[in-house]
Amino acid sequence: MIRIFRHYLNRWSLLLLTVETLLATSAVYAGVAMRFSGFEHHDDIHGGVLLPRALFFALVMVTSLAAMGRYQRLMEEGFSGEMLHVGLSFIVGLVVMSMLFYVFPDLFIGRGAFGYALLFSLVMILLARYLFFKYLIDLNVLKRRVLVFGAGDNAKMVSETIIMGGASDCSIVGYWSVPGSPETVDREKIIHDGAEIDEFAVKNHIDEIVVALDGPFPNLYMNDIQECKIRGVRIMDLMEFCERERHIVNTDVMDGSWWLFHSEGLYREPWSEAVKKLFDVTISLLLLMLTWPLMALAALAIVMESGWREPVFYRQERVGIGGRVISILKFRSMHTDAEKDGIARWAQKNDARITQVGRFIRKSRIDELPQFFNVLKGEMSLVGPRPERPEFVSVLKRKIPYYSERLRVKPGMTGWAQIRYGYGASEEDAAEKLKYDLYYVKNRGLFLDLLVLIHTVEVVLFGQGATEPKYQQGARRNFLE
Repeated sequence: MIRIFRHYLNRWSLLLLTVETLLATSAVYAGVAMRFSGFEHHDDIHGGVLLPRALFFALVMVTSLAAMGRYQRLMEEGFSGEMLHVGLSFIVGLVVMSMLFYVFPDLFIGRGAFGYALLFSLVMILLARYLFFKYLIDLNVLKRRVLVFGAGDNAKMVSETIIMGGASDCSIVGYWSVPGSPETVDREKIIHDGAEIDEFAVKNHIDEIVVALDGPFPNLYMNDIQECKIRGVRIMDLMEFCERERHIVNTDVMDGSWWLFHSEGLYREPWSEAVKKLFDVTISLLLLMLTWPLMALAALAIVMESGWREPVFYRQERVGIGGRVISILKFRSMHTDAEKDGIARWAQKNDARITQVGRFIRKSRIDELPQFFNVLKGEMSLVGPRPERPEFVSVLKRKIPYYSERLRVKPGMTGWAQIRYGYGASEEDAAEKLKYDLYYVKNRGLFLDLLVLIHTVEVVLFGQGATEPKYQQGARRNFLE
């Protein structure tokens, strides 16, 4: 993993993205050369302006691939499935570029050259992915070798974290048991070596040591662990390991002092907050201009289903930053008497209170589009923890430790928990989603906001996360996160 702007990215993800950016850029040059091969001095047709056009093409293509989840999951449905998903990504990229060419006509390279560039980049990217998967991803020799310092429940959590994180690029060499401490891990992997821990690390080419003890760190091992650090072995605790591998703040093992000293995302410089506000307003206005026809169709469908006398929009109280109650605007997706008894309830899968039109607009997230106006008013942000209803928040704050910490930032239309975990419909889901929300709070910034917005495209297009958790223990093989 490589940390960029406080967010961990898989090194293979960055490698694949870099390779495909170069391939897409080269495809533009190849497309122009093919299109104008019969012309004299064809190299001068675009002159020095071809590079920014090629980079623009590459940026749109790799962003489309990311938005379709192609840097998160690779070959999960075989090469034929990968070809389909990459093809869909290119269709999305084609549509986006066609729209952008009208806004920035100077970036257009011509229909023929653009067509060739699209074809060349598609073929080269598919070939690169096939070779990448076949010859790089599954080679265990490329994985980081991890030694777990401890053999109890926390040590077991290290292996569980790797499994839940998907296709991790690290492997556990063994568990170093501390005398007098519990042993609950696989006994075959407990280290029974007469050497000191620093000697063992050198002998077995250990890259990282994860300190995962159930009790306090024994001073007896301080010198040996420091010696490992001097020799280039990375030392990390369980909290950092969970954050890197699963992109969560693991509240199951966190104490208040850790959050106090590591929640650097809670404070942002005034200029940084101003930039985020400008970003929210600009993107919201742009998306409102693009989605107003969709919003008009949604309103018309609601009227046709329920009649003119039923409301199209629905206002609901939610808890915003600092615990303040705000009123968010949504398209109505439930019957008007959904809570006629006055009792707030979690929305469930196949909820009978949801209308037929409501089922579609909830799954596609169209019902959330009116919240752009909440963003423009400054009550919400584009990205942040999803706001919950006051009735739920009052209960969750009592039952779930650190739940109030997610209220220290503005709620968002989409969020890290929404793209990583999905839709929650219980207190247990709320506790699990909190781990992702706190990760966002801790590491928030424009870079992470952009990643969330890009991944939200996949959620909207395919409805993932709208009805059930997207990432659960062993649910699917995630590739690059």
